[in-house]
Amino acid sequence: MTHTLHRRTDMITDREDFAMLSMAAQGFNDKGAGEKLKKIYRMVADSNPDNLGDDTFGCRYSGQTDEEILDHMGDKSYVCAAFSDRSRLREALKKIKEADLGISVVVSGNYKVVFEILKEVGIQPHTVNMSLGFFGEKDLVAREEVLAIASMCGHGMIPPRRIENILERVKAGKLTPEEGSKRVASTCTCGIFNPILAEEMIQKIPK
Repeated sequence: MTHTLHRRTDMITDREDFAMLSMAAQGFNDKGAGEKLKKIYRMVADSNPDNLGDDTFGCRYSGQTDEEILDHMGDKSYVCAAFSDRSRLREALKKIKEADLGISVVVSGNYKVVFEILKEVGIQPHTVNMSLGFFGEKDLVAREEVLAIASMCGHGMIPPRRIENILERVKAGKLTPEEGSKRVASTCTCGIFNPILAEEMIQKIPK
């Protein structure tokens, strides 16, 4: 899924950043996929991701519990997760591979590191997509620190002005960086936004 390719977290933090999605191919293997996706969701949940959700319903930070998300999941659901640690991502992928449910999995991140993880798990990549960056009048986009946070929501559901407002409130002492990151995360319903990285980036942005 190309909406996960434009993350710019490496501009602000040295922490690893991976987004993972799993979904059925509509019109190909989507009938009866709901139960398989629920199994994948549980396997990913057991691997302790930084965020997890179903793009058709919501994520842990948008007010839904894992139980509510699972109850809502169907054939058209998307399992979406964020990781800031390769060992936990590797664990999730290993479980999914061993389950062999026939459902597509997409992983975004530093492609060299992703390839290393896939080799360790014994997975051969099927397709590779890469982002070529931003083009055009770049002076019209938000500052780099804000883009690094906003780009973790690939669907563009976190406006830069909302992030600026959160930063102002943190600067004024009205919110902690953790509280601010969770509020930003609540706007991205699919689950690929990483509030752990957002908290670290908020702390690093000059007051």
